[in-house]
Amino acid sequence: MEFKRRSLFLISIFIFFIYTTNHAQLPNENGSGSWLEIYGNNKISNDWSIPIVGILRHHDMLEKYDFSFVRGGISYQLTNSSTLTGGVAFLSSKNYTDTHKTTKANQYWVYEQFTLKSRFKRNTIAHRWRLENRWIKDAKKIRFNNRFRYRLQFVRPLYNDTYVRAFNEIFLSLNNSFFNQNRFYIGFGQIVSPSFQIDLGYLKNHFKHTDRDFVRISVTFKTNFLTTEIAEHDR
Repeated sequence: MEFKRRSLFLISIFIFFIYTTNHAQLPNENGSGSWLEIYGNNKISNDWSIPIVGILRHHDMLEKYDFSFVRGGISYQLTNSSTLTGGVAFLSSKNYTDTHKTTKANQYWVYEQFTLKSRFKRNTIAHRWRLENRWIKDAKKIRFNNRFRYRLQFVRPLYNDTYVRAFNEIFLSLNNSFFNQNRFYIGFGQIVSPSFQIDLGYLKNHFKHTDRDFVRISVTFKTNFLTTEIAEHDR
């Protein structure tokens, strides 16, 4: 009972934090944007699977389209705790400037990724290293950029099928300005069924000269063409 009360208290604090982040901005700033994400992992053999990701981001809460993103690939499970992935991605963005003008750009990626997970007690720690080879096309030209990303993620079960998830991911450009961006996320999740779960949380996206706040809603599904497999909350 005590643990349940603590979980409800943490959830209440989190909801309050999301509310104040969305409303207590500086006079010249907009409120929080929205970050909608769908993640799927489709197992096709004992060691091989097909991951897919889709993201839709808005500059304001479900308003003013910001960018859409799709990513697919093929994953090979090296060991029980490590996975190697490669694939392609496409991003279409609309950036808003201080003059209320918008600039549009498209990006085409080839990426390589290595993931390593470890467990201690009831917690899961996941490291993710990714190299992205990006072709960025705007109204003026096409430019090529290599970018490296590292994400450290922590997941801890709370009560029944609920859990807390937190991660921090840094993006480093390998061509020019070294620091590209940083993303910090904290939120709660619920395993709805053996193959479906949902996360809700706060995401802080920090760039070199600015930053943005987002309410992130993520759904995860899992399919297995071999046997029925329980969806895990430690992706």
